[in-house]
Amino acid sequence: MLIRQIIRAGLAAALLTATFAAASSGAGVDDARVTLPVPTTATVTAAQLGADSVVAVVTHGRIEQRNATGLARSLEVITPDGARHPVYSVDLQEGPADWFPGDFFLADWRPELHTALLRVSRGPDGDTLVSYDVTTGATHQVDAPRRGAFFALDPDGSGVLMTTYATEQRPGRVATVDWDGTKTWLPARSDGPSITSPDGRTLVTTVGPQWWVTDLTTRTSGDVDARWNCVPHRWLDADSVVATCSTVRWSQLRLVDLDGTSSPLGVRHSEKTRAVGPPVFDDGDVRVVQGRSWFESYGGCGGGFLSRQTTAGKVRLVRIPGSSGALTLVAARGDRLVIARQKDDCDSTRTRATLTLLDPVGRHEQLLTRLGRDEAWREVIAATEVRAWIW
Repeated sequence: MLIRQIIRAGLAAALLTATFAAASSGAGVDDARVTLPVPTTATVTAAQLGADSVVAVVTHGRIEQRNATGLARSLEVITPDGARHPVYSVDLQEGPADWFPGDFFLADWRPELHTALLRVSRGPDGDTLVSYDVTTGATHQVDAPRRGAFFALDPDGSGVLMTTYATEQRPGRVATVDWDGTKTWLPARSDGPSITSPDGRTLVTTVGPQWWVTDLTTRTSGDVDARWNCVPHRWLDADSVVATCSTVRWSQLRLVDLDGTSSPLGVRHSEKTRAVGPPVFDDGDVRVVQGRSWFESYGGCGGGFLSRQTTAGKVRLVRIPGSSGALTLVAARGDRLVIARQKDDCDSTRTRATLTLLDPVGRHEQLLTRLGRDEAWREVIAATEVRAWIW
């Protein structure tokens, strides 16, 4: 969420940690640029990116194992019938110091542009930001500035948006970076997740309980008090964001408006609710089907699970017969939920990753896509939704 990753994969965290460490130290960096593997590319039609389609990044092979072979990463469009359409794929080979040059994750997706922003690793040389239009194959790229923490597409197509790392003295800064590398600083500040509006006019960055709202047309910014630390996940409408708000005592999914006001979408999870229900520490999303709210909740195993909440404030784990593994609540389709599953951190089995349609009331699950035995989801998002920058 936007932005936690949709599947809280340790692989993505490892790549980020290594990249950021190199960016911070610069020690031992060779001036010669790493030669990246050439990706295999393809396109889909705009019609294949409809409301029931999914955009995903898939890991091929056991990348966590030393000297593994057959490794690859692919950006894919999965159509409503479950068919997989790889549009950007790269074969990977482990380099020195556990680097995988050419490896990437999905930093941002703009539905109206049909374009993904991929953060491609150059190993110790840093990262390259690659935009890829999955309908035309058009690409742009720019080297990620060393100070850059997180990146997204500038909705006007001119380049990328960037936040820098915070320091002990001050929060990070916010900038635009054109494809030629020209950087323009904005008044806003940031030390956490960010989200760009569906119409491309507004950028929201966060500094603790403070939200900075930037008009990307006029390049002006103002700050509002969201009252609590609120992590944005996705837009619900033009002026409201689904966000997880928290204090040291509790966490709650809320609908936060751009003026800083908010309303609850779920209960406040605390020691009290965990004592009488499942160990939910926070909720990452909610979808309403069949007149009920269904939550993507998180406990202690690094993966989500499905829960519901009663009018009395009780939390209930929703068990699905025959299913296991970490769950991501991708979208709603009619009276069913679209969910992605794969092995979580506490699973000792080799659970096959799947994309399914779930009737959460009748507990019936329909398979859409099953990945290969050595494949796993890295990100899974709805093709028409605008989510927080992925990190």
